Amino acid sequence: MKIQKSILFICVAILGQIGCASVMVTNWTPEESNFKSKPVRVFLGYATEEETFKSSGEIIVRDANDLTIKKAYDFLSLNPTALKAPISIQSGSQFLEYKGVSYRGSVLLKPVDGKVYIINLVPIEEYLLSVVPSEVSASWPKEALKAQAVCARTYVVREMLNRKKQEFDVDTSTNTQVYKGKNKEHRNTTEAVFETEGLILIHKGQPIQSFFHSNAGGYTEDPINVWGSPVEYLKPVPSEYDKDGDQYSWEEKWKPDYVNTNLQYLGVGEIQDIIVSSRFPSSRVNEMEIIGSSGSKKIKATEFRKKIGATKLKSTRFGIRKEESGEYYVKGLGSGHGVGMSQWGSFAMAKSQFNHREILQHYFKGIEFARIVAR
Repeated sequence: MKIQKSILFICVAILGQIGCASVMVTNWTPEESNFKSKPVRVFLGYATEEETFKSSGEIIVRDANDLTIKKAYDFLSLNPTALKAPISIQSGSQFLEYKGVSYRGSVLLKPVDGKVYIINLVPIEEYLLSVVPSEVSASWPKEALKAQAVCARTYVVREMLNRKKQEFDVDTSTNTQVYKGKNKEHRNTTEAVFETEGLILIHKGQPIQSFFHSNAGGYTEDPINVWGSPVEYLKPVPSEYDKDGDQYSWEEKWKPDYVNTNLQYLGVGEIQDIIVSSRFPSSRVNEMEIIGSSGSKKIKATEFRKKIGATKLKSTRFGIRKEESGEYYVKGLGSGHGVGMSQWGSFAMAKSQFNHREILQHYFKGIEFARIVAR
């Protein structure tokens, strides 16, 4: 009887560590038989007439047929603009340095329509070792890091599926996911990636659009209000834990010259005033009216934010007024587009003992957890 109780205690302890929801993980099998071994194609930039690559050891250059055409040691300099066909650059060591950043995998130089793309080819899980700490602080609670790892993995898998006919899957910026190479890797985030290896979010059998942003300002946004299309699993949800995170509340002052310079494309003359015309139920701004010396024009808040700059207008959940000095006082909540997972919300939820599955299920409704398996 004591033995049975001991076994039961051990089982309960194990379940407490891995979570009961782990038994609900299904398998996701890509249509491509070799998908799991395919590298992520990360766009690093366009080549100039002189590019240099470094490594602690041998550097191997191969042609499109995988034949070695050149070898160098520690340092390689070449003019990629003269290329007529793709070449790959690989390191005999684990990393290849380009412009001061060390990258895992290899680098592909691919001429297309007069330009040469510089693309880092890196396995999915190794790519995530850099993305997770590039997107959030490695000092965050483990469950928040794991939630970010699952989000980032799902995002890149979907991009790989959708961009097959394009030259790359993702870049290194917030246009897709921030990626800063080996330099940014950290033990804490590496553990989060390993502990969620292959885990993605699916809906109706396919990887979801696992959008995330810095801080929702208390409530996430409907993608139809940002990009014009509804998504079933991306419904707006309360995100009250955002209050414990950075950039929940912020203030800015814009000088008239700055506003005029960034909005001159509207053709309304010198800007006299900026007014919020309408808001969505989430309290984010829908439309702005820009009043100028020679007319006025209404524009979407998402366009307004692009023109003013995301660092100056951190989200579309804001209010604005013109001061007697002529400056514009802006006060807002949150940072980012507001769709999907709030990163600072996940941070505070993890601090409050929510696990990564609970965090993700809060921000993405009706989703399933699935493990990528080879066909």
